[in-house]
Amino acid sequence: MTVTRRDFVQGGLATAFLLSGTPHRGRADQPRSALPIPQELRPDASGTIKLVAQSGTTRFGDRPPTPTYGVNGTFLGPAVRVKQGQKVVMDVHNALPEAMSLHWHGLIIPGDVDGGPHQLIKKGGAWRPTLDIDQPATTLWFHPHIYPSTAEMVIKGFAGLFIIDDDESDSLPLPSRWGVDDIPIVIQDRRFQDDGAFFHVFNLAAVTVGYVGDMVLVNGAEYPQAQTTRGWVRLRILNGSNARGYRLVASDGRAFHVIGSDGGLLEHPVSMAELSVNVGERYEIMVDLRDGKSVDFLSLPVKQMGMGLPPFDQPVPLFTLKPSTTEGVGRLPDRLATLPALPTQLPPVSQELSMAMFRDKEGMGKIKSTGMMMATKEGKMPSPEAMARMTDFIVNGAPLGTKAQFASNGINGTSFSIGMPGFEAARSQDLRWRIAEGHDSMLHPVHVHGCQFRILEVDGKPPRPHMAGWKDTVPISGGGSAEILLNFPNAAGHSAPYMAHCHILEHEDSGMMTQFTVA
Repeated sequence: MTVTRRDFVQGGLATAFLLSGTPHRGRADQPRSALPIPQELRPDASGTIKLVAQSGTTRFGDRPPTPTYGVNGTFLGPAVRVKQGQKVVMDVHNALPEAMSLHWHGLIIPGDVDGGPHQLIKKGGAWRPTLDIDQPATTLWFHPHIYPSTAEMVIKGFAGLFIIDDDESDSLPLPSRWGVDDIPIVIQDRRFQDDGAFFHVFNLAAVTVGYVGDMVLVNGAEYPQAQTTRGWVRLRILNGSNARGYRLVASDGRAFHVIGSDGGLLEHPVSMAELSVNVGERYEIMVDLRDGKSVDFLSLPVKQMGMGLPPFDQPVPLFTLKPSTTEGVGRLPDRLATLPALPTQLPPVSQELSMAMFRDKEGMGKIKSTGMMMATKEGKMPSPEAMARMTDFIVNGAPLGTKAQFASNGINGTSFSIGMPGFEAARSQDLRWRIAEGHDSMLHPVHVHGCQFRILEVDGKPPRPHMAGWKDTVPISGGGSAEILLNFPNAAGHSAPYMAHCHILEHEDSGMMTQFTVA
């Protein structure tokens, strides 16, 4: 079966291609590396976990050494592992050549230990927050949250997983052997410069579409292979990219089962053949490898503006699952967790958050001039000349000055600043918020600190089943909106407020963020 690039842009034949069993051969001639598995890091006898943010260099393939950031290593970090009910001291040390902060993304904790941009850790400094772990089993993550340098630090590798276990999840027959049948998957796109450094610049392209890489790293490796058992395998997937979303499919078209979202397990597994994962989101899925056959996971082309340049104009292989002859012991339960029922009488909308792109007309005008927009709109394959012009806009566009960067985006008509007054949310009450786009139609995965929420509707419709559980990030696009039900059990004062922001980090670092207190 022959499938052209145009077919994939149109999207109509992608599924047929996968189901045909045609193998993806674009990378078969390259040596395969083993999927790196981050070390689990649990509290010591005193209830303390030590994290050291550090700089160094990392080799990616045959490229020159790349200057990187990591936690307890030179790139990415460990998988912090705690249990519901624990009180944990995070002993954080900053050995970076600059100030930082460290945010526990998805953790339900007070504002003064949340690790937002107000809680700077100076170069050579330390921070010892005590975290009360009081939420169900889930896969969270940690990353810097310093304004306006979050995007740059994450590009360099500053991120890691934060996993919570609980008695309910431990009683389930889910796969639980770390790195064998319980496998973390951190997906990040990157673009390298000739000298080996990661490319990143805040220009008009960046504040419009976000970071646009031209290759993918999974757990810091390019197209790695994971040796698994022959049986059910659990994948904990984090989109740790700065801006790019992914459409995940199995190369042979097999279905998989979503068992958890950002904030915990679902009530029941949800069978899917394709899963969209936007920046900041996590999903846990179960893959049936009882047939003993290897399978690639691919990302299909996305409609997200600016993200259709090669190689992402066609399916991109991300990683391979290769089962051994050892039989797995985990299985897929029919029932997973008990979620509270949504209230029959919803509260009125108490807060609206409208994403705003103040340079959208300028940025989109430039993209239109490349020829990419028209080709995508008409379902055509952009010409090589159009793709070259778009790449030039991304890579060679002049850097914005600091003042222009800070004023490029906003929420509710205002760009973020540390001293902004923000707004106040009630504590320990069910709240209903509406999150919407302004005049643009760009993708905005919106993250709210201090809680896990339930999505009530997206564009006026109930959420799809795999999005009906606990979430902390909700994507809106195409001029759309979402309504969410929140409850903040902890306080956040003026000196350490919570944040709400677009998790496209270049949008966040150019003003699309606001702050709020809880009392």
